[in-house]
Amino acid sequence: MDSIIDICLSGKFEKNVDSKRRVNLPALLTHDIHDKIFHITRGPDHNLFVYPRQVFSEKAKRLNKSFGERGQKDKSKRLYFLETMADAHPVQCDQQGRIIIPQELLDYAQISDKILIIGAFEKMIFWNPELFKKMKQEVQSTEQERVSEYGWAEEE
Repeated sequence: MDSIIDICLSGKFEKNVDSKRRVNLPALLTHDIHDKIFHITRGPDHNLFVYPRQVFSEKAKRLNKSFGERGQKDKSKRLYFLETMADAHPVQCDQQGRIIIPQELLDYAQISDKILIIGAFEKMIFWNPELFKKMKQEVQSTEQERVSEYGWAEEE
């Protein structure tokens, strides 16, 4: 299913997190997102996924249909749905283009004063810069090998 909005977020940006848990979102990543409302949730690698509201709403509808609909007998699936929705915090940019990241999510991602923001198609991924560097070091292939092997080829 295609996204209901036409976005393609890309790029890498290092920003500061201020004492009030605010971070300036890169204007290059957010200029096509009109309402500037995002949902922040936990990612799989102690990182954070940040979805524009329209994209998150589309994903939440599919998740609800698969896991949260009334009558779902599998408690594990219902719990997964509830946990996912409970962990997804809505935030809105202020007039300076900043969002406030909930403390529990900063703790989960081990982010304190520096944050790495990566545009990843329909979402932004927030990383502790050192954790991202560590993950890159754990991967056995080099960047050149990955480009050579994967390039822009699409697997189907």
